[in-house]
Amino acid sequence: MIDLAPLVEAVPRLGEESLLAQPGPWHDPRMASPAIWIGLAAALSAPAAENRVGIGRDAPSGLRIEWAQAIASPGDDWINDIFALAPGEFGLAGFVDRADAAGADWRSLYARISQNGQVRARHEFGAGRGIDAFWAGAAAADGETWLAGFTSRIGAGGIDAWAARIAADGKLLEEKTFGGGGYDRFTSLAATADGYVLVGHSEPPDVERRRLFAVKLDRRGSAVWQRTIDADPDALAALYVAPAGDGGLIVAGGLRRGEDSDIFILKLDGGGQELWRRTVGTAAAPDVNHGLLVKPDGTIVVAGYVKSWGSRDNDILAATFSPAGVLLKKALLGGAGDDRPISLKPGPAGEAWVVGYTKSASSAGDWDVLVARLDSRGEFMPGVATLGSTADDNGTAIHALDDGGAIAAGYSKGLGSASEDAFVVRLSPADWTRPNPAFARRVVP
Repeated sequence: MIDLAPLVEAVPRLGEESLLAQPGPWHDPRMASPAIWIGLAAALSAPAAENRVGIGRDAPSGLRIEWAQAIASPGDDWINDIFALAPGEFGLAGFVDRADAAGADWRSLYARISQNGQVRARHEFGAGRGIDAFWAGAAAADGETWLAGFTSRIGAGGIDAWAARIAADGKLLEEKTFGGGGYDRFTSLAATADGYVLVGHSEPPDVERRRLFAVKLDRRGSAVWQRTIDADPDALAALYVAPAGDGGLIVAGGLRRGEDSDIFILKLDGGGQELWRRTVGTAAAPDVNHGLLVKPDGTIVVAGYVKSWGSRDNDILAATFSPAGVLLKKALLGGAGDDRPISLKPGPAGEAWVVGYTKSASSAGDWDVLVARLDSRGEFMPGVATLGSTADDNGTAIHALDDGGAIAAGYSKGLGSASEDAFVVRLSPADWTRPNPAFARRVVP
């Protein structure tokens, strides 16, 4: 296991290159309070105890945590996306110091970390001005980065969808908001051949019904088009977007009808017009989306959790569709407890990685991080890894590496504070053919 307690290191305040060290309309210098980064050793021999996170029993053979980093603030800290930057370097998008009380001051987080675990830069935006959170990121030209999320600091009022362009040195080059006076946010960002597409949802003031919200930016950051798709009286919220490979876009999310919900995918053309829509789920229980990828041949894989098709509790679903939206396969993974994915990302050899959280392998009944893999056929591999402490732990993001390992992120309540602290780990290559007896795999009609 990983013992965090003796390894805590307080990181100095962000340098002059960060906007947090400069006065401006986005920043109240009195509120600048960067989160603390904690360096973690990857010693896996210590017994489980408070302030420790480690790999659970029956993990894939050879799996190790090669390095780890964690983020701690007084509030909740999440990393929502891991994305490639320069070779051997990755961007982290998230937020720090979340609290739900009045006057809360969430700060958005953008960090750069090397494949070897070195934190090369860390930047927080929005101190002293309410809610700021990044949910997704993508590399841009000249070392710049586009980040997407939501903010209450600027915009039309309420919570607005937010896009920010960050320079290589961490300076905020531009930011813009989209939406009205209700609750609007971006949850996914995808680079296209001529710009970027951001998706999420838009909810008008005093109307509790989410609508799919999509915006196309050109490479300079100017809006090309903006679309709102309303499924009235149903709620339609997008969570993910990916290029379809033919100039179009695949969007995935949730469609809610009363107390029931289904997973949906739909295709937009290059101008943002809907071409087709498909759903997967049953009326037996809510079916919830959490993951999307489009393979090089146009095949679509969408992930979520369901309590259908023989599940004992929530199971993880991976549904494969043809490029035209024909359902080809439904693969499920689950145990006796509650199992849920949060992110689905492609691997270098046609496989896919799933990260989420589970109660199926925890003797204490708390949540543990879950990491699983799909093979090239869209079926779950036998190996399943769990990572956890003696408290609740949740996997939130993952990025596959060319060597067969992965970088994964999550948050834990077992790192020594009462709040949710974010962590990042590098997982070694391993043998994912070794079954984990806590989980069963199946393919259903």
